[in-house]
Amino acid sequence: MAKRRASKLSRLGVVCALGLLILIADTQIPLGVASGLPFVVLVLIGFRSRESKAVWTGAIVGTILTFFGLFLSPPSGDWWFALINRCLTVLIIWMTTYFCLMELQWAEKFLKAGELEKAYNRLQEESSYLQLNRDIAFQTNMSKTLEEAIEYSLERICREIDWVLGHFFRFEDKEKKLFPTGIWFCQNPHRYEDFIKVTEVTKLEAGEGLPGRVLGDSRPHWIKDVGQDTNFARNRMVEELGVKTGLAFPVYIGSKVVGVMEFFSNKELEPNARLLEVMESIGFLLGRVMERQKVDKDKGEYNNHLRRLYHRLDSIREEESKRIAREVHDELGQVLTAIKLDLSRIQAKVPPERKDISEDVDLITDLIQKTIQTVKRISLDLRPPVLDRMSLTEAIEWQGKLFQSRTGIEFDLSTQPDIISLDTQRSSTIYRIFQECLTNVIRHSEASKVNVDLTDREGLLTMRVFDNGKGLVPEQINENFSLGLLGMKERAQIWGGQVYLNGRKNEGTTITIELKH
Repeated sequence: MAKRRASKLSRLGVVCALGLLILIADTQIPLGVASGLPFVVLVLIGFRSRESKAVWTGAIVGTILTFFGLFLSPPSGDWWFALINRCLTVLIIWMTTYFCLMELQWAEKFLKAGELEKAYNRLQEESSYLQLNRDIAFQTNMSKTLEEAIEYSLERICREIDWVLGHFFRFEDKEKKLFPTGIWFCQNPHRYEDFIKVTEVTKLEAGEGLPGRVLGDSRPHWIKDVGQDTNFARNRMVEELGVKTGLAFPVYIGSKVVGVMEFFSNKELEPNARLLEVMESIGFLLGRVMERQKVDKDKGEYNNHLRRLYHRLDSIREEESKRIAREVHDELGQVLTAIKLDLSRIQAKVPPERKDISEDVDLITDLIQKTIQTVKRISLDLRPPVLDRMSLTEAIEWQGKLFQSRTGIEFDLSTQPDIISLDTQRSSTIYRIFQECLTNVIRHSEASKVNVDLTDREGLLTMRVFDNGKGLVPEQINENFSLGLLGMKERAQIWGGQVYLNGRKNEGTTITIELKH
């Protein structure tokens, strides 16, 4: 502010000083000869400063001094003729002022138009960069795989900045090197075939080549002409690169570089600092995608590990249930049967007059008989023999009829084909899921009928269990049922199967199990 004020004062001083010099010269020339025309210079000096106020100042000072000269110059000839000359000079001064002001106004408009155009172009550029970030953020978040996200980003960036090649290097932490991934975007693969081949066998350390420089200092880099760059190894491996300008930027997870994206143009371009800033922000964005993909991969591996563990525990449980059922049925059942026979022999030896003893023996015999039935029931629940002796269809039907006799809930089974047989492990899985379905019917549905539809088509076994109860919708499922459903899903997923729950209020619930075999 102070500098501008000092500049204005200095220009005003120059105008006044020059005006005085011209006035002094004017007063030394007779009126008939002097006309005051040199005072036009004051307007031109104001115009030279490119400020309208300076032009106005020069015009006013020139006009005043022109008339001062009329009275101060030595008289000579006709005074009226000298007055007319001075008036013409003032007219010329103000015409010059007018044209100078018009020129300044036009120049100001032109300058503003140029600045507006630059501002508009900059706004367009920033808008396109913002849209680029949005597109990449959305598409990479929707991508199912990391490769799909990288491919889209390479293509989107190349099309945005109109460059011909894009490639992604992956950083291997063990070897501390960048490895080519084979993930490319190329507008003309045939033209850049040699460059692509060389790149795909090039491994780079920190500081080596364009990507290596990025790895070395974790910052974006720009090479104006890769063919003339002494630290671009690939230009020594191919006679004609076909590319000129290159840029590369890091992909971060936190502060760690996990990859480098490089792009090439077939034109020689000056470095663009704003573009490098945008590319660096995209590097952070892609890093978050890679981090999420890594977490998802680790989560998937952990879930697979848990599923294998669940499968192992389930197999152990089935084997243990089978062993316990056999021991309960064979050993405990045999002991109880032997006790029952011994009581029969004792009963035969009791004298007729000892009715009290006979009644006690009969009571004990009844208790043993009930215990034998309980042992059989426990043995069946632990490991139904139908799983080892019958088909899956017969096992489901047997369990359904048993369920009907115990609960009074009507059971109906339809199968296609009539007999469906699977291997023992898959049969056990379907059977246990079916048992859980029946348990949920008893606990939650308040149904009077259960229908089971069992089909086997083209290696896909489908079992639908439908009840006519009150209907369970997902948001109404309580914690106990959720755990039961989770157990069914885990059993099915061991074999690549799925479990679906559909229900409507007061219209019943359908549980569908699909299992490939």
